[in-house]
Amino acid sequence: MNNIKKIKIPLVMFGMGYIFWLGGTLIRSIIAFSVFEPSATQTLVRQVSNDILMQSVYLYSATSSYTIPSYFLAIIGAIILLVKLKEYFKKNGWLLMCFILFFATLPLNLISAYFDIRLSIEVFWNWRWEFYNPFITKYFLDRITSPIWNSLGGISFLANLSIIFLAIFQPLKK
Repeated sequence: MNNIKKIKIPLVMFGMGYIFWLGGTLIRSIIAFSVFEPSATQTLVRQVSNDILMQSVYLYSATSSYTIPSYFLAIIGAIILLVKLKEYFKKNGWLLMCFILFFATLPLNLISAYFDIRLSIEVFWNWRWEFYNPFITKYFLDRITSPIWNSLGGISFLANLSIIFLAIFQPLKK
């Protein structure tokens, strides 16, 4: 990787987008699970008004306004880097593993981004401010309480953390 100047811009695009997206995803998870009792994810916080529950949904939706564009910036940077760095994959196994993990989690993250956009449309444009509204339930509550989405989201998050680990320690480097 002697010719770093050719990949500097896409590397910055990927790095900045990826960092903001990954950090925002963690923050959004904390916000989303704040509507549940600490002991269980299936029990909503007791004796809380609709406005307090919707405030969590509002914050969750508002934070998607910077995590989704950041993720798309990371995708663009990753595609450019994939094209420019494909000759380095044989000598740098860690680099290949990073790309495999990133693109393997891409479909799930794009589906999540779609649901986040739909939730944001319902909250900000259609002025849905009832926590048990069918749209809020579909795009927020059902997704947060679903064991499948929680499992896949957790695996995706761990895979993306593994990318950082691989980039730092660079295993399988010849």
